[in-house]
Amino acid sequence: MTDTSMTDTSMARDQETRRYPLSLTQEWFLAMDRGDDGHGPFGPRYLIVSALRVTGHVDTGVLQGALDDVVARHELLRTVVVGDADPPCQLVCPPCRVPLEVRDLPRDAGPPRDMAVQELIAEAQAGTVSAREVPLLRALLCRFDDRDSALLLAVHHSVSDGWSVQVILRDLGAFYAARASGAAPKLPEMRQYREYAQWQRASAASPDDEAALEYWAGKLDGAREFVVPNDHGRPGRYSRPYSLHVFMIEADTMAAAAALATAARSTRFMVMLSAVYVLASQITGGTDLTVQAVTSGRNEPAFHNTMGMFLNRVPFRTEIGDCASFRDVVRKTRDTFIDAMANELPASVLERAFPDYIGPRGDARMSQFLVLQPPAQYGEMIIPVAEGARETDEVLLEEPETTDILGGTEWHLNAQPDGTLSGAVHYHRDEFEDSTVRGWAAALRRILAGAVRDPGGAWRRL
Repeated sequence: MTDTSMTDTSMARDQETRRYPLSLTQEWFLAMDRGDDGHGPFGPRYLIVSALRVTGHVDTGVLQGALDDVVARHELLRTVVVGDADPPCQLVCPPCRVPLEVRDLPRDAGPPRDMAVQELIAEAQAGTVSAREVPLLRALLCRFDDRDSALLLAVHHSVSDGWSVQVILRDLGAFYAARASGAAPKLPEMRQYREYAQWQRASAASPDDEAALEYWAGKLDGAREFVVPNDHGRPGRYSRPYSLHVFMIEADTMAAAAALATAARSTRFMVMLSAVYVLASQITGGTDLTVQAVTSGRNEPAFHNTMGMFLNRVPFRTEIGDCASFRDVVRKTRDTFIDAMANELPASVLERAFPDYIGPRGDARMSQFLVLQPPAQYGEMIIPVAEGARETDEVLLEEPETTDILGGTEWHLNAQPDGTLSGAVHYHRDEFEDSTVRGWAAALRRILAGAVRDPGGAWRRL
């Protein structure tokens, strides 16, 4: 593994020709970083962990080579953000070897294998990956026997998002198959993240962005971000990793949500966001609501195969006070969503231009509420890493504590192959009692179930 223990500034001097400007997203993350306390977007606990259950023999030498191929292909997996340079930059390091741990598990003793995978994920989530040591990818192969394994990948969140995880899995599968067969890997063309940073900065000065700023100037005039009251105040530093509350929305409810979405010329996410508006109204008592949602940020098709942190935070403001029914709320949500996405700008640009809409983050009694929109292409990008892989879906975490987040609550809503929806609320117990978060999740489930059962009914009664 390449040694990057020297200071950020000295690394930048030693490899001057490999310095590139940061993307606006990287700049935004750098502004939120909390320095040397080990937390924040560049802290070692800010990870994405994914699990792949594999059937069939795994050649560890081939797997090691395939992992190294992935790091060679995607520069960002060997890129360090140099925060103390002037100006801050991203430093691309040479290709390097991925740390791969191989662990043979007892075949008969111990917990059932599915439970063992859950425990392995929890272990990986409790680990660390330094944002200053390349590569920013770690792998753990656990073998139950010669035909049954679990491959865990941990990547630092500052260089990856959920979409990027699927890119890694797809490319890893292609490189593994190519090395095993001796053929050339079949992969689409891709551009590097540093090219995206350059494109993003160039487009920020375009007339389209000026028109988008005019749209947001009107949309956010008088708006206030929806935030939630916490139970214990918001600490300057969290004492432990975040907690996770997992809930499920039944298949019949999601089928009804899909039917309502089709009838309203919208999407299931728009229906879910409408239910969030109702929940927000119940919590705040208001009807002029600005809910922050995290989108994929991948509006430019040229970068769909690029590894990187593209996620963007978009404020969706909707006045639902004049809506008689939940169906009316969905229609207004649809209009809001379409207009906002047509004028999407980086969160750093919006927050700099319109700081007044940002919720009372200076009030320690209030915390952020984020909804994550699942990328539409997840399922299309999955390729198994070895023959006969039977499961590539992310395994739901059942452990109460996982890795670091930036604070507040994050609501993940992911459709499952069986038609259900798995929800997960990420939160800190330093801020919230478990019962508070469970209550909100139960209320959202109740609101959605009642709304899709009778979309023409009054939304205030849900």
